[in-house]
Amino acid sequence: MRISALTSESRTALHKEAQHWLLRLTSGTATAYDARAFKLWCAQSHAHLQAFAEMRRMWDSLGPAAATLAARETAHTDAGASAIDEMPRFASRGMSRRAFLGGAVAASAAWMVLRPPMKLWPSLSEMAADYRTATGEQRDIEIGPDLTVHMNTQTTVNLRKDQGNVLGIELLEGEIQVRDMQRMHTPFTVFARGGRVEIGAQTRCNIRCFSSDIQVTGLDGTSTLTYQGQSALLHAAQRVDYSASGIGSIVAADVEATMAWRRRVLIFDGRTLADAIEEINRYRPGKIVLANDRLAARKVQWRISLNQLADIAALIQDAYGAKVTSLPGGIIVLS
Repeated sequence: MRISALTSESRTALHKEAQHWLLRLTSGTATAYDARAFKLWCAQSHAHLQAFAEMRRMWDSLGPAAATLAARETAHTDAGASAIDEMPRFASRGMSRRAFLGGAVAASAAWMVLRPPMKLWPSLSEMAADYRTATGEQRDIEIGPDLTVHMNTQTTVNLRKDQGNVLGIELLEGEIQVRDMQRMHTPFTVFARGGRVEIGAQTRCNIRCFSSDIQVTGLDGTSTLTYQGQSALLHAAQRVDYSASGIGSIVAADVEATMAWRRRVLIFDGRTLADAIEEINRYRPGKIVLANDRLAARKVQWRISLNQLADIAALIQDAYGAKVTSLPGGIIVLS
């Protein structure tokens, strides 16, 4: 049965159960018993899976509503919790990442093909990828003696090969910087969301793919973007974005800010606090939620080391007088 076929009362109750499960799974204290109980809950009907997927999408947006739900769970005021709440919990039996992942896969293959809530576990595409980085992790792939792909946080790539030779990579999600300094240049291509970036000789290029708008920034040399029958030639300090609507205009790029992550630094020059927090959330466990529109619109001039991110909430509190509320799972609400 699908949610649309349920009565209003049944839909409300099912969404409350889904809220409860989402908060439990993102609390940071989920156990192996929780994984088994979640499997049984999901197996009851397609409507259960659909309700959880809807709650996941709402939680992903991390608006004030999600913060309210978390606060309610913390205060134990969710009167609509399901009978599963009454099951005994083995809180002392902590579970490994692999054990929880196995339980979730068993719960529903249909759920696992979606992006998991809060990146609690890797999605199927991430698990099957050739290379991926976790939150806050960076790594380098040596394709050849003078060809390197630098991977930023939360990045997933696959190698493109022909007869055993690596001819390019597919950027599924995240941010990479390609450095091609080969003396005998062999064409190297980055594929991302239907676009192709041909990396020229003696070239460095940054490709960012965290949303529906993909950003390509030339750092040195020349690169060529091809997408939907259009093309754009990029030189140093130039940037172009592309999306479902096509390739945008070539604009001047802030090379220092673009390359800053390679030095484990984030630079925000006149961007809103909301934009800065969205970027910071890619590098730290949990999530920071802005629940104050006026605070979110503040423009910031920041140069932050990734080593400072553990103290970022306190810095915002001191600078802007924000109220800080800490929730389970590394979630921090600023209001």
